[in-house]
Amino acid sequence: MKLLQRFILSTLIIISISIFIGLICSNILYVTLVKEKMNNRYLDIAEQLATQMEDHEISLQASSDFLKIMGHSGYQIALVKENGEQIIFGEQFHGNELNDQMRSLFEGENTYHGVKSFKNSYLMMSHFTNDIENTVGTRLELEGEEYALFLRSNNTSFFTEFHLIIIGFIFAVFVSSIIGILLVSRKLTQSLSELTSATQEIANHNYEYTLMIRRKDEIGQLADSFRMMQQKLANTDKARKKFVNNVSHDFQSPLLNIQGYSELLDRELSSSESKKYNNIIQTEAKRLSNLTKQLLILTSIDQGKYLINKKLVRIDEQLHQVVRSMLWRIEEKGLEFKIDLQPVTVYADRSLLMNAWENLIGNAIKYNKEYGEISVQCYEEKSRIIVKIKDTGIGLEEQALEKIFERFYRVDQARNKEGTGLGLSIVREVLSYHNASIEVESNINEGTTFTIVFDVKEV
Repeated sequence: MKLLQRFILSTLIIISISIFIGLICSNILYVTLVKEKMNNRYLDIAEQLATQMEDHEISLQASSDFLKIMGHSGYQIALVKENGEQIIFGEQFHGNELNDQMRSLFEGENTYHGVKSFKNSYLMMSHFTNDIENTVGTRLELEGEEYALFLRSNNTSFFTEFHLIIIGFIFAVFVSSIIGILLVSRKLTQSLSELTSATQEIANHNYEYTLMIRRKDEIGQLADSFRMMQQKLANTDKARKKFVNNVSHDFQSPLLNIQGYSELLDRELSSSESKKYNNIIQTEAKRLSNLTKQLLILTSIDQGKYLINKKLVRIDEQLHQVVRSMLWRIEEKGLEFKIDLQPVTVYADRSLLMNAWENLIGNAIKYNKEYGEISVQCYEEKSRIIVKIKDTGIGLEEQALEKIFERFYRVDQARNKEGTGLGLSIVREVLSYHNASIEVESNINEGTTFTIVFDVKEV
């Protein structure tokens, strides 16, 4: 069943249930409150009529004329003799049979409460039963004879002109409400149909589909959220395609080198050539292994599958350890290394932070000039732990500073030979995992400075 049909059906069911509940409440109100009040009001009118006719000793003929006028005024009146003879004023009763309580008026009872006690129909509908039992009665003496006077309002006079206006008003409200509900539900379902179409387009990888919904209600908020999702999916799709292209290229290059040089080793070569080709194969294999390792780290962090094992970590000791492990590279390039490390501790994942320091210090060595300088500082200041890694290398252009943390981004061809374009991406992901920030300052041919800040309260 479509949403519009279900909405209309639900509306009709709710209206029907509401009418049913309204009828039940009305019947309860009628039985508990209205019925007795009506009975007492009719009885008061009947007793006043009887009293007036008796006190003024009006003749039967005059009384009949007076009661006839009352009958034309909207009442049903029966004047009954003890022998059962009835004179009806106003509309005739469909049932004229007297019950025992009515006959008791000739045996000493003063009043008859028929409206209150009548139960021939279901609850409130008993009010509309046109039966002489559904009246009130009192005793009356005219010209020396005993009579019983029975009275009730005429049902046909119940529906006056005003009642017809009220009924017309209720009917008009009901019809216009149904029409309004249909129009609103149609507009609502049109927006949902538009969202469905847009979802299907997204499922077919069409991220350029324009969603034509401009509303300021909850549907509009849903449409705005959908557009945000659409834009994020489009960006993710572009990033995914770019990622696949970059990974394919970065894997292909070392694999082709390994394949090519391994084929050369099958030929008759001198020992120096064999050693040279073997070194190239080992270098490319290491590069491939490093790329795979970094990809695995990034993927684990992205998917939230990396098992974080936070402990208290001495950053100064980690930096010392990284520098010692790279000492041969530092000496090979003739670099001067300056270290100023204060003992500082953070609550962090030891292996992730170690990977970040290896990337940052490794880049400082890799892209430095021969006989250049590298300085590493670590200190605490105003509830913050600050790490600075500065080199005197080739530096970066201003436009490159905004992109160096993007995955697979490389500044120039010189860096393409050894780098994977993932190191700084990993550094940023690792630091964000620890609620730390990283800033970079650089000038061409003057060097680069990375500043990492840990907020001790958050780490």
